[in-house]
Amino acid sequence: MDAVSTSGSLRVVVRPHWVNACLLVPFARPYARIDGQEYTLRWKRPLRVDVAAGRHAVETFTRYRGASTALGTGRIEVEVGPDREVGIVARNGWMNHEPFRPEVRATGA
Repeated sequence: MDAVSTSGSLRVVVRPHWVNACLLVPFARPYARIDGQEYTLRWKRPLRVDVAAGRHAVETFTRYRGASTALGTGRIEVEVGPDREVGIVARNGWMNHEPFRPEVRATGA
């Protein structure tokens, strides 16, 4: 008898806007918070997190190196199906203070 999967995954990528990337990339780190659990990311590199199937809260933000304050926080809630990967790309606006707005993007199953 085949086991029924009850998990999926989230794939999160944070990309700075090209206008302010010269400030953010060397001086700030991107982060994601998934259901309250915080993860450190690298610019433009995906983070893959296995999660239970169901609804999940995802926040994306940055912190300047040496600081503890989360800046530019964007939020989204996503539904992850069994054996599915949900891709999320977060990007800020051209002005440095604009949030990193996460959006669902198509990925492979």
